[in-house]
Amino acid sequence: MFKEIAGNKKYFKYAECEVGQVLVEGRFIRDFQGRFGIQYEFENKDGEIHVLNSSGQLNYKMEFVKPNEIVQVIYDGMILLTKGPMKGKDAHQFKVLRNDDEEVEDAIKDGPDVPGIEESDGLDEFDAM
Repeated sequence: MFKEIAGNKKYFKYAECEVGQVLVEGRFIRDFQGRFGIQYEFENKDGEIHVLNSSGQLNYKMEFVKPNEIVQVIYDGMILLTKGPMKGKDAHQFKVLRNDDEEVEDAIKDGPDVPGIEESDGLDEFDAM
């Protein structure tokens, strides 16, 4: 399958997003330093590249996501911070969901990873009796 090189990227303005809006559903590609901080690049399930800009809570949650993992990022509105250096400021909130089923499906397709154990020919110890 061919993909466009340096194609268009979709960016989101969080102020225009609605609570519950799915911003990304697809593969996390990478994070990189943009003009205004860290940015996160994803390949959406339809093949489009989506980029999410830095935000405190998103930055924290993305620390737990590795490249090539399938995720869904949902905009969860804004809250007023009540403590810390940003007290009194509004902060964007996100839900980041990882599709752990993809890893399970891949592991099943790939077969066992245990050294010294090879795939069986379909027989188990009970078939030999």
